[in-house]
Amino acid sequence: MKTQKILGFENAKTSKGNKLGYLTGIVYLAPHTLSGVNLCPKASAGCAKACLYTAGMGAMKSIQAARMAKTRFFLDHKAAFIMQLKNEIFMAEKKARSMRLKLVIRLNGTSDIAWERFSDLIQAFPNVQFYDYTKISARFKSVLPKNYDLTFSLSESNENEAREVLARGGRVAAVFRDANFPETFLGVKVVSGDNHDLRFLDASGVIVALYAKGQAKKDVSGFVRETQQAERVAA
Repeated sequence: MKTQKILGFENAKTSKGNKLGYLTGIVYLAPHTLSGVNLCPKASAGCAKACLYTAGMGAMKSIQAARMAKTRFFLDHKAAFIMQLKNEIFMAEKKARSMRLKLVIRLNGTSDIAWERFSDLIQAFPNVQFYDYTKISARFKSVLPKNYDLTFSLSESNENEAREVLARGGRVAAVFRDANFPETFLGVKVVSGDNHDLRFLDASGVIVALYAKGQAKKDVSGFVRETQQAERVAA
C-alpha cells in the first residue's frame, strides 16, 4: 500500500528546536471526530473549537485532504501504518545524525492517541525522544516508555484532573489570552511554552503557558485563560 509520508518536519514552532540541537518530526491526523472516529476522546467543546488543525498551512484544502488520508490509513490499516512510520523514523534518525541533531518525535500533532497501549513503536527507538500533549489523565498513572514524555493539556472542564497531574509531579499546558503570562497559576510556577515545543526540556510540576493562536483567539468557553483570572485563581 502506498501513501504520502506520515511524518512532517515543517513547522514554525518546532523548527526553533533546531537551534537547541533537535530535529522534530510530527504526525498530523484529523482531530476529534472529523474522520468519523474520535481520535481526541477527552477533547472539550472549547478545545475542539480552538483546535490548531486549520492553523497555518493546515488551512489549505490539500493539506487537510492529506491529513484525512493519513487518518484513514491509520484507522483502516494500523499495522501497515505503524510499519511505514517506523521506516520513516529510521530514515529520520539518519537525517538527524547527518545534521548533528537529536531526533524527537511528536506522535499526536492534532490527535490524542495512547500510543503506548497498542504498539511497540516508541520502544523500538530507544535513542529517539518522543513527546506529546494529552488530555487523558489516566496516562499519567501508567508506566510509560522511558523515552516518552507527556504534558497534560488544560481545558475549560478538566481543572481537577490538571491539579491531580501536578500533584503527581507532571506538568500542565495552559492557553492564555495574551503573552503577558502570570508568574503562578493553580498554585505552581508558570513557564513560557512558546520559545520552543520541546516540552521534555521543561521542569516537572509546572504550568507551561501558551499564547492563544488561530481560532483560540476567539474562545469564550473558558478554554483560553485570562491573565487576570489566572492571578485570582493562583492567589
